[in-house]
Amino acid sequence: MPDWLIPAAITIVIMGGVLLVAVRNTRNMVARTRARRPNPTEAQFMAMLSADVRPEVAAFLWETMLPYLKPKLTPHPDDHLFDDLPIGDDDPSLDWLPEFAERHGMKAKHWPQWPEDWDGTVRNFARWLEAGLRRAEDAEA
Repeated sequence: MPDWLIPAAITIVIMGGVLLVAVRNTRNMVARTRARRPNPTEAQFMAMLSADVRPEVAAFLWETMLPYLKPKLTPHPDDHLFDDLPIGDDDPSLDWLPEFAERHGMKAKHWPQWPEDWDGTVRNFARWLEAGLRRAEDAEA
């Protein structure tokens, strides 16, 4: 038997175990979130955010978040991005912000800092995106 076979088998078993735990944790997170709140439609989500942000910010978040959540969940403004939803910690700041900024002809590096007293909710993320747009509009005026 080759010397590498046992370490390779152990590695495969460990990786499989890690994967199973991750799948179980994600399913539990989704089930808790579903039990806590309704799944809004796109129109309801847009309406829920209408007092906080312009429609294009809400539409961007709906479009960006839906692939992470479907088919079991839809985005809800009061969800915590990382505690309630199966979203990676770095995705919003490293992927979503640069894409949003680029769509609006801006650079993510010029975005305002995240306010320290804000929770990481979908609504606050939307408000933060909105703040960056307002900052750019104020600079142009």
